[in-house]
Amino acid sequence: MKDYENLVFSVKRQHEICDAIKLKRLETVLPEAMKASGIDMWLVLAGEQNEDPVFFSMVPTIKDHASRMTCLAFCLEADGTVSRYSINKPNAALARFYRQLEFDNDRQWEQIAEFVREKDPKRIGINDSSVSSLTAGLAAGLRDELIKHLGDLAGRLVTADDLCVRWIETRIEEEMAMYPALYELTTSVMARAFSREVIVPGITTTEDVEWWAVEEFDRLGVPLSFRTDVNLQRQGEDGKFITGVIRPGDILHYDAGIQYLGLATDHQRQAYVLKPGETKAPEGLMAGCRTGRRFAELAAAEMQYGRTGNEVFHAAIASAKNEGIDARLYSHPIGLFVHSAGPTIGLYDKQQSVPGRGENILRPNTAYALEFNVGGAVPEWGGQYLRFYLEETVLLKESGRLTYLDDDAWKLMLI
Repeated sequence: MKDYENLVFSVKRQHEICDAIKLKRLETVLPEAMKASGIDMWLVLAGEQNEDPVFFSMVPTIKDHASRMTCLAFCLEADGTVSRYSINKPNAALARFYRQLEFDNDRQWEQIAEFVREKDPKRIGINDSSVSSLTAGLAAGLRDELIKHLGDLAGRLVTADDLCVRWIETRIEEEMAMYPALYELTTSVMARAFSREVIVPGITTTEDVEWWAVEEFDRLGVPLSFRTDVNLQRQGEDGKFITGVIRPGDILHYDAGIQYLGLATDHQRQAYVLKPGETKAPEGLMAGCRTGRRFAELAAAEMQYGRTGNEVFHAAIASAKNEGIDARLYSHPIGLFVHSAGPTIGLYDKQQSVPGRGENILRPNTAYALEFNVGGAVPEWGGQYLRFYLEETVLLKESGRLTYLDDDAWKLMLI
């Protein structure tokens, strides 16, 4: 039994943990988010098999789909609390989180309209944003029906983009406390994948390593947040990633992440495959990783409350240029989703300001995948120019202090 297996709970325990966190988020994060966004009613409508992605963050974990059409309604009360309702056929799972209104299967839309009219909200938030797919989960057909049945009240509908972002990106204390263990689980499995236990140079392929990791996470019952990717760079193969048989002298790279206990992880590491007789990697490769560590420090220093993602991006790149570092920055929020809602900080293929998502500001109690690459010539490889790809999850806490989950992320692993 591997040590990391102790980090995986029974399915029942996983559900208990997730549901306790979801309920606390509804009681603490949601009221603050609604007040800050100026929305006094939020309607989350989800059709079966075409659910709004936000829906699953608001219902008990056992609720793995909407029932026909599920309507969740949130009302900001005068005392600052939020009342929670479900307007759909009765459901025992939902009853734990929501007050279920009396329901007539043939009059669901009329009942929704009557409920709204009774509550008389000034601004009704719906998830029809044009900025992010995560805040645009309301299906067009459901939106049309809602507008039709609300009649004159439809003029009070507003996009809930800001509310949705605040809800998705904010991490409560329990989530912050769980993240190190989730990260340890991810990195421990991948450290084993990048070892001689799995890799036999000259025989094992990058695809073999990918599948080993996929199958190991599957054996543990831990879903991936995205498909594990493994590739390499090789002396004499300038400027490109390679897949295929792994050889001594290669520099390997992986990008891996899981979705566990309601949170996503995402990280990248590099490793050097030792040649016979070698005990360490060439200094040029280690220097490239140190440059990556330095750029991470520069980027992290710019990640301050109130700044937009675009402001952080340009400031970090300017700092890198001042130190002669060839850097590309493309960081993103992480949490309920691997590419989550919040401020985008550059894009891999567009090293410039990002319209919309890049204008979101950094807020406390949020998490980011600090993702980037730096370039450098490797003297031992005849001056071949390599790019060093690194990624580490960081937590931006209430104190304003940026916390790394794994400070060894910048070191070159040895195989």
